[in-house]
Amino acid sequence: MKAIIAYLRIVSFVLLLFLVIPLLIVVYKTPLAPYYNRACFKIFCFIIGMKTRVIKGKIEKKGNTLIVSNHASYLDIFGLGSKFLVNFISKEDVKKWPIFGLLATFGNTVYISRNKMKAMKEVDFMEKELEKRKIPVVVFPEGTSTDGNEVLPFKSSLFAMFENQFGKKIDNPIMVQPISIAYVYEGKKKLSDEERHNYAWYIKEQTLGEHLFNVLKHTPFTMEVIVHDPVDITKFKDRKELAKYCY
Repeated sequence: MKAIIAYLRIVSFVLLLFLVIPLLIVVYKTPLAPYYNRACFKIFCFIIGMKTRVIKGKIEKKGNTLIVSNHASYLDIFGLGSKFLVNFISKEDVKKWPIFGLLATFGNTVYISRNKMKAMKEVDFMEKELEKRKIPVVVFPEGTSTDGNEVLPFKSSLFAMFENQFGKKIDNPIMVQPISIAYVYEGKKKLSDEERHNYAWYIKEQTLGEHLFNVLKHTPFTMEVIVHDPVDITKFKDRKELAKYCY
């Protein structure tokens, strides 16, 4: 029975994609884009049986804000995107993902490179992007997804693009707001550590389609979010101190 429900959810998900993508391309880069994106995420979450609950705190609503989060899978993006008006920072590889790459690109995702030479050129670009965007941008500084039970040390290299703001007195500095996310319930049942693995995409041999199908056999499920207080990035002396604080 669970497999049948999973197939029905996948069919609904695919049909919705065909309806969503054309308008997503139309509103791309317009003031309507953030609102349309959030509406799409809400519908996606409804179809896959995902609920997101904020149990503490409030997200900054202004631009020039960097939201720093732990990371278990692409589902994190669905949940956060359905709850908040945000954009995301992602590795360049995501562009090449079938369907999801297209959604990410036209959802105004900011791509960063793992190539050191390219990354150096992105410093000015990222600062300007955060300044001009009117909504916060989410980054996952673990650099990879986990099994959903542990949080890996945050990579300070992902904060190198803001190097010229650390310890400086500047106008309109970037605000950094850490959040913590966890998959907590399947239905009304609290998840065990092992059951939480169903929602974390961390096994390299498992394809995106295989993982999504497995998720859809374990629905509905709930992701909880704790939002911590925002802090001025200039309060930190360097990127390592910032990474340690957010972790």
